[in-house]
This record gives sequence, C-alpha cells and structure tokens, in this order.
Amino acid sequence: MNKEENLIRAALGGDVKAFEQLLLPYKQRILTLAFRMTGNMEDSREVSQEAVLKIYRYLHSYKPGLSFKNWMYKTVVNAANDFLRKRGRQMDIIEEHKDPGRTVGRDTPEKRYLHLEIREKIRQCLSRLSPREKAVYLLRDAEGMSIKETCRVLGVSSSSVRTHLSRARRKIRSRFEEIYMENGR
Repeated sequence: MNKEENLIRAALGGDVKAFEQLLLPYKQRILTLAFRMTGNMEDSREVSQEAVLKIYRYLHSYKPGLSFKNWMYKTVVNAANDFLRKRGRQMDIIEEHKDPGRTVGRDTPEKRYLHLEIREKIRQCLSRLSPREKAVYLLRDAEGMSIKETCRVLGVSSSSVRTHLSRARRKIRSRFEEIYMENGR
C-alpha cells in the first residue's frame, strides 16, 4: 500500500491531519483548475473550498486502485460546473425579471452558446475597468439608473459619474474591437 492509500484510509477513519496531508500536493492544482473554470480568482477560491468539502464528504465513494488525482479533479470540475450553473441561473433570473417575455428554456443550443460567448466577451471588457468605472457603467448602462441615482449610490458628483462612464464606454469599445480583431471578425 502506498502513502496516498494510507492517507486515504486514515482520512476515512476521521484523521483530519491525514486528509490535509492527502490534499497538500494538490492544493495549488485545485485552485488553478477552479480558476481556469471560473476565470475569476474570487470565484475560484469559493469553488476550491466547495470542492475540498465535497472531497472530504465523499471520500468514501473513491474506489481504491483508481487514480485519486483524477477522482479529485472530477470533483473540482463538478464543483465549478455547479457554481457556474448556479451563477448562470441567477443571471437568467435577473435577465428574465428585466424582460419577462424571454424564455430561457426555448433557446436553441446555438443561442445559448452565443449568449455565453457574448457574456464572456463582456466579462473580458469589464475586467479592464477600474472599480469605479465598472460600478458606474453597471449602474448606468446595465441597471439603467439615472445619473442622479448613480451619484447617490456611489456618493460622487454628476461630473464624476459622466467622466467615469465615458472612460468605461471607451475602454469597453476598445476591448471589443481588440477581441474582434483577434478573432478575425
């Protein structure tokens, strides 16, 4: 029996230190995979935590003799997919609330793919904005707030809102142009 199998056996017996030792060589890999799945460090930390909890909770379902690493990666991928699906449902609920006529269930696979592709491009664009620019842009253009409402929410002047909104729109336009130039469109 190898060291990994001994650690699994001990962890199954309730030894928390053995479980920590078991995951220690994979800690960075779990986070990296979660990051690649979510594209966001904060989300990847949440996914990693959830994955580790699932690995601990379902360690009894691991079949000895098979690759523990592969079983663990599958758990991380499933945790990330669950997270993204939940996040997607939350986004769909928000979008349906804004447009009650939209029916997600009737979308074709092509429409869903296009929707996800556009969402990813928007995420890339938003990642280029400063926190203030992002807040102003999301409140004004995504949420449809007036300049006065945006000023009240952020506690800034109307000239500040206009300046940050202008910068945000310019950066987003520039990033979209870069994306479409990269893709040969």
